[in-house]
Amino acid sequence: MLTVSEFESVKAIKGTFKLAGVRMNVYLYLIDGLLIDSGPSRLQKEIVDYLSNEIYHQLIFTHHHEDHTGNAAVLPGNVPMYIHPSGIPLCKRKPHLPFYRRLFWGSRKPFTPEGIDQQIKTRDHTFELLHTPGHASDHLTLLEKDQGWLFSGDLYVMSHPKSIFAFESIPDVIASLEKVLTCEFKTVFCSHAGILPNGRKRLKEKLDYLQSIQGQVLAKFNDGKPIATIQKEMFPTRHPLNYFSLFENSSRHIVTSIIKKEGSR
Repeated sequence: MLTVSEFESVKAIKGTFKLAGVRMNVYLYLIDGLLIDSGPSRLQKEIVDYLSNEIYHQLIFTHHHEDHTGNAAVLPGNVPMYIHPSGIPLCKRKPHLPFYRRLFWGSRKPFTPEGIDQQIKTRDHTFELLHTPGHASDHLTLLEKDQGWLFSGDLYVMSHPKSIFAFESIPDVIASLEKVLTCEFKTVFCSHAGILPNGRKRLKEKLDYLQSIQGQVLAKFNDGKPIATIQKEMFPTRHPLNYFSLFENSSRHIVTSIIKKEGSR
């Protein structure tokens, strides 16, 4: 099911999923002929039908994950599609997704977008592109300075995550949050949390939280505590997504990503 709302001149296209006790929203944004992300293939009919009545001239992906690129291959081929250059080879091949991700979002067909990493322009707006890895190596955020808008992809999602995916890195997310917070903006358009009018404050809250977690993990590790003990002390409870993902999503990955980064320095 899709619902559409508007904030200033931005259309927010929202899809909602619930499976095995896990509920999540996914948002596409349409602004001045620019479509940001194509949504998951599980919503293909609804999204394609909706977009067939909209006008857009460009499509940019915040990153290659299937909930953002799932409909890329079935949208009109005459619309230029863009992604950070490091995401091109990931899009050109068929993804090998864990079963739970195929079940939740659906898979996607290969497609070939163009690389972009500086800015993208529409008739009335210029978006500065910020490379913000951590959630994905090719992750981009879009900054519209004049309006004070930041389209944040999956950089935010929530302020106080208690678990992450195995492919994510807390230190890299911290660096990306620090990077975007050097810029001026107010409103954040998140791909899962929706429109956040106080978005800058929410991103700063997440940064402060992750920096605190990182400091605590390193202190415990330097005291000689094993990873399993650190995880149990800091994150004693589990979320349904941990079980549903067979622990590809786990608090353990918060701990290991911090220790791994520290060990590489």
